[in-house]
Amino acid sequence: MSDAQRSRPIRRDQRRGGYNRGFRREGPPGPAGPGVDYRALVEYVARSLAEKPEEVLVEAFERGGGTVAIKVKLADADVGRFIGKAGRNIEALRTLVRVASLRDRKRVFVDLANPSLAHSSPRDRRQQGGGSPT
Repeated sequence: MSDAQRSRPIRRDQRRGGYNRGFRREGPPGPAGPGVDYRALVEYVARSLAEKPEEVLVEAFERGGGTVAIKVKLADADVGRFIGKAGRNIEALRTLVRVASLRDRKRVFVDLANPSLAHSSPRDRRQQGGGSPT
């Protein structure tokens, strides 16, 4: 390499916005194929994990602004399997749905809708008579 080549600044391609940005693609905007049925995807995974797949109920709600909320109801015995150790199963499912929703430019939220377990805290259980006396 000559001294003239070393002293030249790095040349950027101005047509593409500079250096390679990684995930951005050029081409027509929008999805290139049929959309993803997020409710069916979550239902398939939830039924696969559950010991009682007939009790799995998945509901999807359009919130507006490109946002979809998905609620999953399971048998009480299957909630632990669905959440997984340290929440790994439900986080993996949320990641899977988030990646699938990138193409449609939507935000999809997956929540557990079992009222007996989702909304109770240790303080609530103590007031109901469970737990250790204080």
